Amino acid sequence: MSAIRPVPQIIPSISPSRRPRARRAAKRRTIHNPGLLTIETTVKLGVNLILSAFALSALIQILPQHRSASEKLQDIRAEVKMTEERVIKEREEFTRYFDPQQTKSIMQEQGNLIDPTQKPIIFLEKRPSTIAESTEEPTTTYAGLE
Repeated sequence: MSAIRPVPQIIPSISPSRRPRARRAAKRRTIHNPGLLTIETTVKLGVNLILSAFALSALIQILPQHRSASEKLQDIRAEVKMTEERVIKEREEFTRYFDPQQTKSIMQEQGNLIDPTQKPIIFLEKRPSTIAESTEEPTTTYAGLE
């Protein structure tokens, strides 16, 4: 029983005289009684109206949720925009603070230290009493030196 039986191979012969049969179009049943046709149409309209009412009530219930979700989305987009601006600012500061070429100037800004090779420049104007006596143009002096 469990022996394998050879499967007979059937090769269909194709004859030119044989043509596939054309399927007959299914004829629709027609209702000859006008009263039954009226009842069927009325039932179909009633079912469609009930389905339309359910769909409309579902839409009415969904609209407030959609509005609140869109308001939340606008709030989130505004926060994302502010955060992106802050990230750009922080990134610029980060690159500035870790730029090896600017470390000296940053240390001077934050530590109030002056580079030893840098000399302070102080501009002093002449006193008003000396300006009236002098006929020359007003000049500025550097740390009391002319």
